Amino acid sequence: MLDTGFSGWLAIDKQDLEEFNWLYFGERNMRLAKGEAKFDIYAGKVRIDGEEFNIPVYAGNGVSEILLGREWLKNRRLFIDLSAGMLTLKNS
Repeated sequence: MLDTGFSGWLAIDKQDLEEFNWLYFGERNMRLAKGEAKFDIYAGKVRIDGEEFNIPVYAGNGVSEILLGREWLKNRRLFIDLSAGMLTLKNS
């Protein structure tokens, strides 16, 4: 899910970390719509459309969906087709 209110790259639930061998970086308190929460930060490696990215990943408790933040919009173009229910991030 693209969350333009989230200023980072990627946020996931802590329970999803078990599948990855990401390096722990530290922690940070962040303000959310439902209040403040502590997130662990990892050096993550993700692949989108065949391109690999090394990004900071925020992991917290109760993150119900994987969130893509607005940092992606700095190097990708956002295309929205409401009639088809599609949202696409493309290379600039």
